[in-house]
Amino acid sequence: MRVRTASVADADAVSALLARCYPALMASAYGADVLAVALPAMTKAQPKLLGSGRFAVAELTGLVVACGGFSLDRPGSGEVLPGLAHIRHFATDPTEVRGGLGRAIYDWCREGARREGCSAFECYAALNAVSFYRAMGFEVVRETAIPLGASAAFPVAVMRAEIAVTS
Repeated sequence: MRVRTASVADADAVSALLARCYPALMASAYGADVLAVALPAMTKAQPKLLGSGRFAVAELTGLVVACGGFSLDRPGSGEVLPGLAHIRHFATDPTEVRGGLGRAIYDWCREGARREGCSAFECYAALNAVSFYRAMGFEVVRETAIPLGASAAFPVAVMRAEIAVTS
C-alpha cells in the first residue's frame, strides 16, 4: 500500500472509488430514497479539496482503494476556527474495509493537521462510519441532518477528536 498526496489529476479515480464505496457501505444506514438524492453529489471528487495538499489517496497495485483528507474551513459554512480541522470525503473500497487503509489515511491527515497547528478534528460522519471514527478517537457531539433540497435530509453524527500538536 502507498499513501500519497492527491492532486486534481486523481479526480476520476477518486470519483470512481466514491461511486464503489458509498452506495455499498451506506445502504445499511440509509434508505434507498435518501441515497438516491444524496449520492449523486457525494460521489463526485471535489477539485478544490484534491488540489489543497490536504487530501490523500491510498493505492494498491496502482488502484486507488482509499481516500480522505481535511480542510480548515467547515463544510457548508466556510467558517474557519483556529486550531480546528475538518475530516473530509473519507472512503475505502468495500473489498478492502478493515484492512488498515482508513487508519493510514487518517494518520496522514492527523500528521498534516498537526503540522498546520491544529489541535482538534471535527467530522460530519455518515451513520455507517461512526464506529470507524470512534476507533480513531472521535466522540459523538450531536446528531443532525444535512438538508438535501426540499424533500429529504441526510442524517449524520457530528464527531470531534482532540489531536496533539507537535512542537
